[in-house]
Amino acid sequence: MLIRPATSQTLTQCWYTRQHQPGAARRRDGEGVWSALCRHCERPIRSVGGKSWTLADGVDLDALATQSPIRFFCVTSVEDGMVIARYPLDHDADDALIATRLAEIVSRHGAAEPGSGLDVRLMGGRRA
Repeated sequence: MLIRPATSQTLTQCWYTRQHQPGAARRRDGEGVWSALCRHCERPIRSVGGKSWTLADGVDLDALATQSPIRFFCVTSVEDGMVIARYPLDHDADDALIATRLAEIVSRHGAAEPGSGLDVRLMGGRRA
């Protein structure tokens, strides 16, 4: 005999896609990190640039990377949240070298093209 429960449990959209979407109430802290509740699963989520959202609990790899003593460019797929490439940068690199290297990396991966879905950021090192 099969017994069916009176209520059925459904899984939210973000369980399948792993893409959380913020609700209406968003907050920004002093470091520029956005936080909100996912409109589907109602769990706390966070975003560094406002493009991709991840669960707020657990280990934050972006926060760990910004505390690294080594500076590097990180090419990330916004849709998947996957790191595609990392390019280390000399510790004593000046602003002109950083801008040149950034332009090379953006050109190599085609991150400036519309719809590329790639984000290139300078991570780690000391902040001026």
